[in-house]
Amino acid sequence: MIRFVLALCVLGGLLTSGGCGSSMGDYILTVPDMIAPAGGEGVAVMRLQRNDFLVMAPPVKQALIGLQVADKLQRGAYTDELGYAGTTLSVPARPGRYELKVAHSDRWGDEVAATAQAYVWDANTPAVAVDLDCLPGLSLGFSRQSSLALDRAAKGANILYLTRRRASGHAKLHKRLVGAGYPDGPILEWQRQYWHIVRKGKYNMPRVIVENRLVSQLPDLRRMLPGLTMGICEDSLAAKAFAESGVRVVVIGNARVAAKDVIRRASWSELADKGIGP
Repeated sequence: MIRFVLALCVLGGLLTSGGCGSSMGDYILTVPDMIAPAGGEGVAVMRLQRNDFLVMAPPVKQALIGLQVADKLQRGAYTDELGYAGTTLSVPARPGRYELKVAHSDRWGDEVAATAQAYVWDANTPAVAVDLDCLPGLSLGFSRQSSLALDRAAKGANILYLTRRRASGHAKLHKRLVGAGYPDGPILEWQRQYWHIVRKGKYNMPRVIVENRLVSQLPDLRRMLPGLTMGICEDSLAAKAFAESGVRVVVIGNARVAAKDVIRRASWSELADKGIGP
């Protein structure tokens, strides 16, 4: 089933400090972290639901969402039948981490507003994707060798994290990354709902069409960020996803990987010592 999302505006996100889910009053807003090339546009898909304790958070349809990154032009998008909305959003020309502001006000005057993080990167700067679910120390606090390894990888490169955990819990994951000493970076789900952009009408405004089926994030990230050429993981499933997207795999441990030119490190300690180079 295809869900149509009308967009005068742009992507959205919620909660403070990173992609996540947040509730306020009658509403729940959920959106992942955003990545966009410096001086260009990014795309995000957010969801608005009713905060109803008697049922399973029903979607809010045809709700106008206002979205803005930093001081760029604010745009708006209407939610579809399942509460999703999305479109393109202009970002600053200078790379950095910016605030993504999202707000909704209904006809009765009830409002919900929150912020998330928009990571604006030079598209050609080297980038490394990391399977967040394999990182040690996230629940216990600090993991010296693995955090040192990623700190070394982050020198001269951007770090992004991929996870199987829902976006509503990504804010907590950001806090755990900081507590465990890992470098900052966006957290994205391995798979997202498939969408594509069309431009129609008098003003040629963007319209995002969202479908139920899930697809890998990596192909889109690779097109947006040519510098994304390395992926770090421990298991064969993550390694397979990296390899299929053309990302060179760095495997920690002895997992079997059906990919060419795999870089192997026996432990996070060895990765910290040798880095991710061949």
